[in-house]
Amino acid sequence: MRKWISRILFVVSIILLSISLYFLMGMYLEDRKSETGFDNIRQIHEEQEEADQEDDMNDSDGVDPGLLALHEMNPDCIGWIKIEGTAIDYPVMYHPEEKNYYLRRNFEKEYDVSGTPFLSELCDPEDADNLIIYGHHMSSGKMFAALDQYKSEEFFQEHPVIQYSTLHGEEQYQIIAAFAIPVYTGHDFEYYSFTKAEDAEDYMSFVEECKKRSYYDTGYTAQYGDKLITLSTCEYSHKNGRMVVIGKQIENERR
Repeated sequence: MRKWISRILFVVSIILLSISLYFLMGMYLEDRKSETGFDNIRQIHEEQEEADQEDDMNDSDGVDPGLLALHEMNPDCIGWIKIEGTAIDYPVMYHPEEKNYYLRRNFEKEYDVSGTPFLSELCDPEDADNLIIYGHHMSSGKMFAALDQYKSEEFFQEHPVIQYSTLHGEEQYQIIAAFAIPVYTGHDFEYYSFTKAEDAEDYMSFVEECKKRSYYDTGYTAQYGDKLITLSTCEYSHKNGRMVVIGKQIENERR
């Protein structure tokens, strides 16, 4: 009897292992397909910029030629987000007509579990005080998974700047805070809804709340009038957790 039970358990274990491997392989193939698509987009972006530099026209109208090419392919593509030394190097989409439109869509608007980084539909890209950009936390380390490493002050010191290109040119943001919080709690710190300050007090209250929650003191802050950027992804030490990294545009740098 015990032998039969052992055999049954062995067979069940093999079946469960096979199912797990099947799903893992499926996830790997989906992730690989997504990254291949992004590799093609990066190539278009880089080739257009190199061609423009060769023609010595890069400063003729202030337009980023690589982004312009992508914008012509899909008008929802309005930016490019990059953090040197990490896997974060992606186009940024904007589709304000529908919430989270690119959460499960690729650059071509086709279903893709990896989605594409996108600017919150609450933001006006031309007028927002705070640009909120979302991206998935992929188990492969792709997309916005690197944000989780900002829990380490050493990682912050090595990667202190966010690069964000638009059709108008390149912007750089000094990171001022990094924190993880749960959402959908009923009493959230609603970092995800702060896009335009009502006044200086409202702005500084948001900045202070971000810095208060930060894992460490970055040594930098922001003052009313500084443009902010917020990168957000899933975080797994909290229920419904989010990892949030906040930066301020570097023009008049203040410590």
